[in-house]
Amino acid sequence: MSDNTSGETRALALPTLLRGAIEAARDEAEKLGHLPDHLVAELRASGAFSLLTPAAYGGLEVPVTTALAVYEHFARIDPATAWVVWNANFGFTAAMLSEAGAAKIWTGGGEPVFANAGQPGTAVAVEGGYRLSGRWRIVSGVDHAEWFVPLGVVMDGEQPAMTEAGKPDVRLFHISRDQLKIEHTWNVSGMRATGSHGVVVEDAFVPAELTANIDTPLRLDRPIYRINPVLLVFAGCTAIALGTVQQAIDELVALAPGKTTAFGGLLAEQPRVQELLARHETAVRAARLFLFDVTRRIDDTAGRGAPVTLDLHADLHSAMAHAAAVAREALVAVYELGSSTSLYLGNRLERLHRDGMVALQHVNQAPEFFGGSGRVRLGLDHGLPLF
Repeated sequence: MSDNTSGETRALALPTLLRGAIEAARDEAEKLGHLPDHLVAELRASGAFSLLTPAAYGGLEVPVTTALAVYEHFARIDPATAWVVWNANFGFTAAMLSEAGAAKIWTGGGEPVFANAGQPGTAVAVEGGYRLSGRWRIVSGVDHAEWFVPLGVVMDGEQPAMTEAGKPDVRLFHISRDQLKIEHTWNVSGMRATGSHGVVVEDAFVPAELTANIDTPLRLDRPIYRINPVLLVFAGCTAIALGTVQQAIDELVALAPGKTTAFGGLLAEQPRVQELLARHETAVRAARLFLFDVTRRIDDTAGRGAPVTLDLHADLHSAMAHAAAVAREALVAVYELGSSTSLYLGNRLERLHRDGMVALQHVNQAPEFFGGSGRVRLGLDHGLPLF
């Protein structure tokens, strides 16, 4: 169980606290193609970017389940803002880096603004650190980021370098803003306001203290930092998708009693509408319960100091893939039931549909993870990266 109730209370209050600012900036952000500077400043000052940052470094240090609830509720207000908040919450790396490395990033001011990418670049070891190169697509919130935190595989010639544990040396690298080039490639229909552009890094020197192997136990022995860093962030996209779809359902519920149909009567009076609404909302709520049940078990396991088992990893991947499948069906049904109202720019259903479909495209919740989970249940190797 968490021993940081103050941080959890503050975190859960953030969506309500920031609702007005987010709603006021929604249209501006859509036009700009990124969150406006003043909204990013408010999010940062409020602690929205420090959910997973250790309390010792000024963060809220909340359990995974709490972080997902915050992302979900932000998504009810604006999915793009929720997406940037999720991607910026990489403060847990303070618990991975050495004290000297963390001190270079947490300098006593506000929470650093991060952006991250899961596709790996390549690095070579040099005196004092590493040289990292790579091209990363779809880096959300990068225009405002002070630090870019990508994965990189340390290479030994043409092959990955191996750790003492016999695994490839895969690290998180902390790249300062002046070491990267942003390619403004985010020309899309949904999640426009996330500013998810491409990033290029060419032979950048990264001191060893600004890197951390993802398979090494974290330096700070606190409940959430006993969890593999991948599990700290992996499910954020699914929480955002579920929040987006639930808000779309609520928008349909608000629309239906006053919308007439071409077949006579109000939308809310149509038996087909009533049945589909109940069927899809039930499925979405059930999928949410499964996801949050798994993350609570992960949090509880870490709180007891027990290892998070491969079976729990498999349950999380199954819960995410299942939620994505259910959410996609519900979002399409709600858009259809909204009829012509769903078509118009400025209508909440229209934008929630666009943004939700983008959230559901994230590879973290791809259906292929069902296969990995099934193989684990059968006692086989999962056969997937970042499982």
